[in-house]
Amino acid sequence: MFNAYDNHNLYKTNGLAEFQQLDPHLHALSQLKYQYSPTWWNNLSLETPGIYILTGGRQVGKSTSCKLLITHCLKEKKFDSEAIFYLPCDEIFDAKDLSRVIRSFLDKNNDRPFLLIVDEVTFVKEWDRVIKALADEGHFARGLCLLTGSDTLILKEAAMRFPGRRGNASQVDFHVYPLSFSEYVDLVHPRAKPNLQNLSNYFNHYLQCGGYLRAINNLAVHGEILPATFLTYEQWIRGDFLKHKKTEENLLNVLHALLTTGVSQISYSGLTQKIGLISKDTTIDYCRLLERMDILIDLQAFDQNKKQGFPRKARKFHFFDPFIYQTILRWLQKEGYLNHVNFEAALVESCVASHCHRYGKTFYFKGQGEIDVIWLRNKKIKAIEVKWSENLRSVDLKMLKHFEDSTILRKSEYEGEVDGVVCKPIYQFLYHIAELGMASSQGTE
Repeated sequence: MFNAYDNHNLYKTNGLAEFQQLDPHLHALSQLKYQYSPTWWNNLSLETPGIYILTGGRQVGKSTSCKLLITHCLKEKKFDSEAIFYLPCDEIFDAKDLSRVIRSFLDKNNDRPFLLIVDEVTFVKEWDRVIKALADEGHFARGLCLLTGSDTLILKEAAMRFPGRRGNASQVDFHVYPLSFSEYVDLVHPRAKPNLQNLSNYFNHYLQCGGYLRAINNLAVHGEILPATFLTYEQWIRGDFLKHKKTEENLLNVLHALLTTGVSQISYSGLTQKIGLISKDTTIDYCRLLERMDILIDLQAFDQNKKQGFPRKARKFHFFDPFIYQTILRWLQKEGYLNHVNFEAALVESCVASHCHRYGKTFYFKGQGEIDVIWLRNKKIKAIEVKWSENLRSVDLKMLKHFEDSTILRKSEYEGEVDGVVCKPIYQFLYHIAELGMASSQGTE
């Protein structure tokens, strides 16, 4: 019955050992010098039936981590091999086809717990109607249905249509990010905590490869990121936009406007005027899809009194990961939208903003001056200014003094205080950011 999916379910016929050797995702992982896969499933309650959701951008390891979850379940004998099914949706034609394949699996396991993984479910139009119908029939009261997808908003909005059907686990939503800077350093330098000089070198590498495993291994093995790797991620971005009935021309114009705006404040109206070819609604639509794909984040201006953002004021847009930033930069250069220019300072500020975004709410502040990042965590405000230069001016410190907890992050190795404001190297701050009392990036959003 599952001939079309045999290649992803080799444990059923070949056993666990051959599954680990021959599965396409696990085999690709085994060929890498640096091997890593998100372990979000450590927090998954395998004994609690229900509907679980795993989100995250494409190529961050969601599928590989699901295969490792299957390996774990088989090793620990959590489920029989026949009670596990991995269903990739790239070959599912429509909702009717999805229902047929899933029901065939469930019918064979009508009296025992199961693990059903439906990978990239949002590829299938009206997939949520299928899942809701199966839940209403009681199928997910005896087994786990794990839905994965790269469009975070669509998946979670659809999940809201399953009230009371998702089970009783304390955590049902999971999100995978690209590797953070500290995760990257620990991957390539696992034996000891690096010193500041080593962290500086690693950070310069991270600004090229970001947290994407293929790019990390390219840089480690070849000393550069291969053109084929950039092309793979470029095609992912283009392909996902085309699936949403968007045009490549509009996408490139939006990306060009975002990249050349850098980390300056700009409204959607200003961004639309900068593009000059599309409506404001189209600009918003494209930006929000980039956010849903974990490509872009936007920071609203911070309201100190309400401790929230001003949604109608100008925003600051940041690309989420350095490698995606580099991919877009090279794509725009290749298409003739950009000359070879230096965006390194903007890239570094985006790196800081996106790391803070993983662990708390992020904004920027505009008063008589500007603060790059306002980081709201556990209802406490931390003001952060990023200076990718050796020189520090008094004006850089002026606005920070208005906040009780403020830090200026610099390129230099100096750590201490300047005129009462804490100073740290950027790479040191990023390496220790997860130690500031926030949950792991493998957890929920």
